[in-house]
Amino acid sequence: MRKYLVILMLVGACGVAVAQAPGTTPVEVSNETQLLNGRRYYVHIVKTGQTVYSIARAYKVESYDAVTHHDIHFLHEGDTVWLPARGQFAQTEQQVATPPTSQQPTSTTPTTTTTSPTPTPAAPALVRNIGKTLKVAVMMPLHLDQLDAISTSKFDIEQRGKKSYKQFEFIEFYEGLLLAAEQLNQQGIAVELNVVDVSANNVVAVEEAFRSHNVQQSDLLIALLLRESFDKAADLAQQHGIYIVNPMASRSELCATNPYIVKIQPSIEGQVRLMLNNIKHERPSGHLYVVHSNSKSEAPVMAELKRQLAERGDIPYTLFNWSQSAKLVSTLKATPDCSVLSIYDQGKDENRVHCINLLNRLASLKKDPPTLYSITDWTRDYADIDYAQLQQLNYHTYALGWDMQNEVHRDFLQAFRNHYSTEPTSQLAPTAYDLLLYIGTGLHQHGTAFWQSPSPTMSALMQPLHLVRHGAGLENDKAQLYRLVDLHFEKAKLK
Repeated sequence: MRKYLVILMLVGACGVAVAQAPGTTPVEVSNETQLLNGRRYYVHIVKTGQTVYSIARAYKVESYDAVTHHDIHFLHEGDTVWLPARGQFAQTEQQVATPPTSQQPTSTTPTTTTTSPTPTPAAPALVRNIGKTLKVAVMMPLHLDQLDAISTSKFDIEQRGKKSYKQFEFIEFYEGLLLAAEQLNQQGIAVELNVVDVSANNVVAVEEAFRSHNVQQSDLLIALLLRESFDKAADLAQQHGIYIVNPMASRSELCATNPYIVKIQPSIEGQVRLMLNNIKHERPSGHLYVVHSNSKSEAPVMAELKRQLAERGDIPYTLFNWSQSAKLVSTLKATPDCSVLSIYDQGKDENRVHCINLLNRLASLKKDPPTLYSITDWTRDYADIDYAQLQQLNYHTYALGWDMQNEVHRDFLQAFRNHYSTEPTSQLAPTAYDLLLYIGTGLHQHGTAFWQSPSPTMSALMQPLHLVRHGAGLENDKAQLYRLVDLHFEKAKLK
């Protein structure tokens, strides 16, 4: 449909661009921008008939770069859309020359526009004071109404692993919270946990839980919920001035407009920044190949990679489409001293095939093998991965497993064994432990000022945490990169 797009440049005092696609309302490009955590965004107010696609096209960005609070398919008049500002708004403040257009006579004296910086949004005013006891509400699916279905017969116990129960899916998250609460109590910080079973993914269940379990009196709400339920819980938390933590979601748009949302998983921006720093450290003069498939799921990472690579300019790179995989080895041979970052994502089964094929191709480069990077941990995702090949390629990733060289990891595992006579089977327990220990300590030491200026990461955490404002809400901008050494992961070196 691109060939039907009409762009009119209206020159004059307003300096407004109008874009229109068939069947949509024309989009007037706003000059209003907002600086959010060091990045500048255009602020667009939606008019009836406009779509996120027509708006993004008018601002000359990809639709997936647009940040919206609501479903992108159901924008309403008055909604706000944030779009990353390019070109003249790349810096905080500068003089900008208006380029000539086909409708504007060329002048030897350019017209200038001054863009004033907008301060990063502060924490909202409506925040409850923390008393002697930190009141933490936890909303999570425990499926307590199905407890009677659990079988404890000898046959089912011996066949464990073949029969699963929803009641046990998130129990390790709760166990991690208990360990953190105990640790805080030893430091003189009293914690009161109010755990609420929200097993149905609908707004009615969330509203009922909020109303009947005194959640509105909490200092902090941790919501391990699916998207629809979390969005409703976030709206209610904002109404009552309660910060709400999403422990597992990776989507940064969570933080776009609700200032009370706290996203614990590392931001894509932070992950990409850390990885590029390591790539530059490992091979200062090397070339980077980004292996991809142009899938929709890769788009956010690809967009952030392109942005940061363009901004820093010190890493030569090539975007390599996996559809041309037969040419990969010859391409790499022609470019020695290189790194390969795979962001390929076509779904679990295809990703596994890609992973195995990529390893075989790279491992054939015996003389000068590249350094291999991936965003997700392949040793966790694929049980049949070839560790020898990974080690040959100096494999780097954001591993979520256990670092047995790390004293904090070892201490947590020992504490978990002591309390529950088993080991955690997922990262739910350490994630819960880290977030409650970090936030609980911060609130105890700084009170509500913690939300204004969150503390740096603590040495007692298994994964680094530091909250910064991305959009309106808070997002973790720390990540830990690991490299495979002697068949175990160690912290990667940085520049």
